[in-house]
Amino acid sequence: MGDIPGLSPRRRRGEGEVPAANVDLVDRLPRPPAGQEWPTVAAWLQSRNTVATRRGYLHCLAAFLRWLQIAVPGAGLWVVTEDVLVAYKDQILTGTGHAAQLLKGGRPLGASTAAQRVSALRSLYAYALRRHVIDYDPAVFVDPPETPRIGMTPALAEHEATDLMDGAEAIAGDHPLDAAAVALLLNIGLRTGELEAMPVSAFTWDGGHFVARFRVKGGKVLPVPVVPRVRLLVEPLLRGRADHEFLLQHPDGRPWNRGRVTTALRRAARAVDLRPGQLTPHVLRATVVTLLSAAGVPPNKIHELTGHASVATLQRYDHAGVQMDGHAAYLASGLLSRRR
Repeated sequence: MGDIPGLSPRRRRGEGEVPAANVDLVDRLPRPPAGQEWPTVAAWLQSRNTVATRRGYLHCLAAFLRWLQIAVPGAGLWVVTEDVLVAYKDQILTGTGHAAQLLKGGRPLGASTAAQRVSALRSLYAYALRRHVIDYDPAVFVDPPETPRIGMTPALAEHEATDLMDGAEAIAGDHPLDAAAVALLLNIGLRTGELEAMPVSAFTWDGGHFVARFRVKGGKVLPVPVVPRVRLLVEPLLRGRADHEFLLQHPDGRPWNRGRVTTALRRAARAVDLRPGQLTPHVLRATVVTLLSAAGVPPNKIHELTGHASVATLQRYDHAGVQMDGHAAYLASGLLSRRR
């Protein structure tokens, strides 16, 4: 599994992209002629459109395999029944049964996290059925738990978001990569995985707009204009670099991970003495959505910025000269610049 892009095992601090224990666990699945579990799982992960999805699915599968080892010893992935999957869902939601041994502090998972785990398994079994590895799908009637309609991720207040953008500019001289990372997250609302995977070639000029193109969940490439304030932090990172290089990468060529991005956020926050209760990349995404909603920006404008909407609600800017003047990215930047 470690050879699949985005899934290199992290065996030492500062190396790899995912926990080595997860890779090793999945690598112990049967291979031909003993079984088809490993090649099917490898193909399934490889087929996911984004690195972030691969990492998330690997994590969810590893968690299920650990539970399966103690709940149904000796059972393989392809002999799992619907009843087994229902038991797994119920136990992770309630923190009972065998799941209690594996959950941190014995605490049940939140509905959103449990839904991610069930959705990953539904995807795997549907894939195995489509590839004729199994004769029936045990997960087809195992619905993910309902998730709260109101997001639980905290968001920064407008003055905190403004301060953080000021902090990004303050550290640009000593930490240019950190400054660009914070500015992109705060003004575009990127997911962490989308930011990590962005190559130098993602930034181009299109019809008079400096545009960032990033791959969102589902594999679609979303173009978003980069406002001048952010462009000033990004453009220096593009000069003299090959198109295939990651915008944010370590000296040895490895892309940044979530931990490294979080370090950038903390540096920017310290530069302006900002001490929010929680500061993560996802908090910045929630902040962008919250501020735009509070400002009365129509949902379709927010969706075109964040990539949450379906194809029907996304506006496409794949052709030169397409109008982007009213894009939500400019509106977000305006909100963060009110004090200037």
